[in-house]
This record gives sequence, C-alpha cells and structure tokens, in this order.
Amino acid sequence: MAWSALAQQFCLELGFGVLLALAFVPRAPVGAFFYRLMGTLAALPIALALVARLEGGAAWRSDVAVLGMGLALLAYPLYSGPVPAGREARFAVGLAAGLVGSGAAVLALVSAGLEGLGALGMGVAGLSALATGTVAGSVGLAMVLGHWYLTVPKLEVQYLRRLNRVTIAAMAASGGLCALSCLLFAEVLRGAEPPLFGPWGLFYLGTRVAVGLLLPLLFAAMAASALRFQNTRSATGILYASTVLVLIGTAVAAFLQDSYRVPL
Repeated sequence: MAWSALAQQFCLELGFGVLLALAFVPRAPVGAFFYRLMGTLAALPIALALVARLEGGAAWRSDVAVLGMGLALLAYPLYSGPVPAGREARFAVGLAAGLVGSGAAVLALVSAGLEGLGALGMGVAGLSALATGTVAGSVGLAMVLGHWYLTVPKLEVQYLRRLNRVTIAAMAASGGLCALSCLLFAEVLRGAEPPLFGPWGLFYLGTRVAVGLLLPLLFAAMAASALRFQNTRSATGILYASTVLVLIGTAVAAFLQDSYRVPL
C-alpha cells in the first residue's frame, strides 16, 4: 500500500475514533464549544484524507471511500453543534451519518490496500483498523474532556469515567485483533523479509503492542483509580501521556501494515 493511501487511512481512523467517542458524551453539560471543537477535530482529518484521495485521481462518483468521506463531512453541522434538550435526534442522526461514512471509507481503503486476504482476513483487517482508530479517538477525546473540569468544576466525573471505560474496551479489542492476526497470518509473517517473529520484526511489533496498547492500558487503569477519588487533574495528565503513546502506536500499526501486508 502506498504511503499516501496509508496516510488517508490514518486520518480516517482518527476521525472515526473521535466521532465514536463523541457518542458517549451526547448531552454532557460542557457547553457548545466542546462539541464544535471535537466535531471539527473529527472532520479535519477526514477532510485531509478526502483532499488527498481526490488529488490522487479518485473518481468521486464511484469511489466508496470518497463517498463515505463526503457523507461524514456533510453531517458536520449536525454533530458539531450543541445538543440542547429535545434536539438529541438531530445530533444522533448527524453522528450516525459521520460514523457510517468514515467507517465505510476506512473499510474501502483497507480492502483496496490488502487484497488477497480472503473474507476472514479482510474482516479482521477492517475491524482492526476501526479498533485502532477508536483507541486513538477515545483517548484523545477523554484527554480533552478532562481539561473541561478545570473550567466546569461541578461537571460530574461520570462522563470521564465512561470515556475511560470506552478506551479500555477499545484497547482490549485492538490487542485481541492484533493477536488474532498473528495467529491467522502466522505463515505469511514468518516468510516475510524481515520475518515478523525475528529480531527486527519483534522490535516493531513490540513497540506497537507495548507503546500503543499495554502502556496506555496501564495508564487507563491509573486514570480510573484517580477518578475514584474525584481527582480529574491527575486523570487528565495521565490521559495526556496516553494520547501521545497511542498516536505512536497507531503510526507503527500503519508501518507494519505497509511492511507485512497484514493488519497489525
């Protein structure tokens, strides 16, 4: 897969992840700016991916990825605004359209870039890409939400607790899918150059797992402990460090996918 296509996939995974995480704070009393900020942070990488795709010569009328990105961006006014009482349906429809569009675009890029994996392999690849994006998006959104407790001190801690649980679930799913890929494509990975289970391959895989999943999982447990004592400042600092690690892990996952033609 060309790096330009991987860059598009990376951006789409981030956009999808932020939108999915946003679904878990639909009516938090954080003010309209929070939803505008997070909606914009989801739409920007999707827009960058769309521009790159069109500049690469994609036909917008028949390209599933382009159509999916277009749908996600058209829904931006709906999911980026406040969620006042009685207007939840508007937000839900916009968010659903954004998730369907960005998710379909991710799956289309994965399908085009990893041909020949078979139905099961392609299913694992698609789920792995979406899970990776969910990890990055949910940790990043949780970190931003944590900062809101500095300006809205009476904001209930349950919102951050819920997002932290989402990050833990996403990390567990991503780790499980990575392990499944290693088992499912073991023969291909052994025969690659360099082999994944050799020194260099294990170095990159170890970085992907340790930096992108295990350490953030440990940090999520530490954040959960801090939140039990209503200590949102400590939890936010922990989530800040976790966000950096997760983004590194996501980038390494893209490198491994490009090198081994297998979702990791």
